[in-house]
Amino acid sequence: MDDQYTTSQEKRSGKGVSVIICCYNSAARLPQTLWHLAEQLVPEDFSWEILLVNNASKDNTVASAIEIWHSFSPSNATFRVIEEPIPGQMYARKTGAIAAKYECLVFCDDDNWLGKNYVYLAWEMMAHDSNIGAGGGQNAPATDAPEYPDWFEEYKDKYALGIPAQTSGDVSHRGFVLGAGLVTRRLLFLSINDEKYPSLLNGRNGEKLSTGDDFEYCKRLLLWGYKLHYQADMYLTHFIPKERLTIHHREKLMEGIMDSRKVLGEYDLAVKLNNRNKHKNRWRLLFLAPFRIIAIKLGISSREVINEAMTFFYLSPFSSKSDYTRLMIKKFLYRQS
Repeated sequence: MDDQYTTSQEKRSGKGVSVIICCYNSAARLPQTLWHLAEQLVPEDFSWEILLVNNASKDNTVASAIEIWHSFSPSNATFRVIEEPIPGQMYARKTGAIAAKYECLVFCDDDNWLGKNYVYLAWEMMAHDSNIGAGGGQNAPATDAPEYPDWFEEYKDKYALGIPAQTSGDVSHRGFVLGAGLVTRRLLFLSINDEKYPSLLNGRNGEKLSTGDDFEYCKRLLLWGYKLHYQADMYLTHFIPKERLTIHHREKLMEGIMDSRKVLGEYDLAVKLNNRNKHKNRWRLLFLAPFRIIAIKLGISSREVINEAMTFFYLSPFSSKSDYTRLMIKKFLYRQS
């Protein structure tokens, strides 16, 4: 896979990590986040950097971040500020990835407090298996509220919290890893989010609370044959201020999640069919699908119509009439320009 985002004179280093923090009015949240980054434990010969992407902030995010980081002054990491004027988390992440010096990326939200070994463990995880497209660890909450509301336990996974599995390993069957603290590969991230494959979700932009773009990225990784991985000894704390523990905020969050459900469901179906059929004879399946649909409608087959119809759609070399979402997922699956 050619890296169209770098020149031959500026190849990215394989050993090292770029931590990308996307910020929108983040001045009040950054002190703890940057302090936890300054406390990272890495080998003396290990290189890493922090890229703060200022995403159309209206407060003193940049000045505050520079002052805070200089007060810590860790010797083993560099710190850079990059501007992305177009509001939107995915715009900011892509800008950070383009500028990143290293292939291993850690997306650290402005309210994520990474455990002391997070950065180095992230690199080890990705270096261990080239088939891992994205990974993460366990995310625990912290708050300035007197206590968590009664409903919080039921909804905490919607706040990018939780422990994905009992032990480290492949969690591709879950269909996603949490966006907070997500670890991935620079070139892969940029290739999947190339302009020829526009996102089918709006994503987060300042006041909007949709987080589906993280899930969409994971499902695209699965369509291209990569794995999702959970690393049990990687952990972070996700700070949730009391303002985000109100029913009003919860409902806005759920509204964003519901808005993305239909599109993500189409991705899930495509992943399911691709996994089921990728080792089978494509032309045989394409030939059989219409007959199977007829058999289902006649009541002589227990197969599902939607599965056979979508098998025919995704295997067909032709772009038959279908909705925009399915056409774009098919284009992405086959890496069509």
